[in-house]
Amino acid sequence: MNDALNIDHCRGFLDALAMLNSEASDLCASYELQRLPGAPDLRTALGLRVEDYALNVSGAARDLPAPLWQITVAPCGRAHLEHVCQRWFFSSDHMRTAPPDRFRACLVNAFLDALDMSLAAFTMHIVKMTPPPGVWYAIHWDEIAFESGDERYLLHFSHSD
Repeated sequence: MNDALNIDHCRGFLDALAMLNSEASDLCASYELQRLPGAPDLRTALGLRVEDYALNVSGAARDLPAPLWQITVAPCGRAHLEHVCQRWFFSSDHMRTAPPDRFRACLVNAFLDALDMSLAAFTMHIVKMTPPPGVWYAIHWDEIAFESGDERYLLHFSHSD
């Protein structure tokens, strides 16, 4: 499977899990794997993404420069990625009823194997940010950036209402 098809496979996997983890109430799960905009470095690429979010996705569209988002990145390893996936794949009341141990590990490993097919040579970074006052981003979220040369992706998990 080529990298583009495998990225689409990962996105389909995430879409299915987001639907399974959206509560019956008004809580909505969003799980995304997106290519970041071209930029000279990871923080700049992430900054371009949040600036675009503020202009095109946020309810009150406005120009909010990247420095206002207080973006930080820190290297992380596979264990952190696995922990984040485990938490988000089984975050809803419905999915927490899934059998523990082997079933959950198999589901997480299937996703990580698919992700590895395209992004194994990439370094991983935990992304932290604080949106500017008055900007809605999500109730809570986790993000991991993948970087190799000038190619970058963002794995985004969030809950919103």
